Amino acid sequence: MTKKRLKTQITGFSSEGNGEAAEGVLVNDDVNEPTMGEKLASLNLLDNDRAQSHEKQESSIDAKPPRADSVHVLLKQALHADDRALLFDCLYTQDEKVIAKSISLLNLSDVLKLLHSLISIIQSRGAILACALPWLRCLLLQHASGIMSQESSLIALNSLYQLIESRISTFQSALQLSCALDLLYTGVIEEEDESDKTLPVIYEDKDESEEEESEDAMETDQESENEDGDHPFGGVSDAGGSDGMSD
Repeated sequence: MTKKRLKTQITGFSSEGNGEAAEGVLVNDDVNEPTMGEKLASLNLLDNDRAQSHEKQESSIDAKPPRADSVHVLLKQALHADDRALLFDCLYTQDEKVIAKSISLLNLSDVLKLLHSLISIIQSRGAILACALPWLRCLLLQHASGIMSQESSLIALNSLYQLIESRISTFQSALQLSCALDLLYTGVIEEEDESDKTLPVIYEDKDESEEEESEDAMETDQESENEDGDHPFGGVSDAGGSDGMSD
């Protein structure tokens, strides 16, 4: 009887999903549950996905072009605080639509400040000069009437005109110098190409019999010349003798 009772108790414990074994150990019959290694791998994949999505968001934010509203705000801050570095950051924006929108939102006092700042930049040298020219052009096109109404701006425009004339006056001589240098450079290149060419070597193979015949002909010519030299007046003496005999 006791053996049958023990057998029924053991079978009862084994039939339960998560029961205790005979020795008190928990038994887990769920075969589809992932292992600890699989759980850690899934956590690592989630962390990598989050990091990649965060990097994509940052790159998309950096790739966005500057808006006209943000450039306009930065431009006003630079003009009011007289911050030259911040003004340079605004001038590096070369989008025509952004430039036109930002300048159109300026009032007259900011327009005059920007005009004087741009003229001082153009008087200097450097890469920022090329960035300032589109801003100056758009400023003069949009606010020409307001600028001309102020006497202080007339002095600035006069200095700008003189600066442009002085730089244009050297353009013709610089163009002539550039053309002369181009001609000299092309001549040097052509000389180098000609010097690099190798001239062909022509070798004539002559027969020994032809060389001997030419040497014999030269010897006979020399002998005949020597004989003529020994009797230079032979013909004259014969002519004189024949005349005497005829007398």
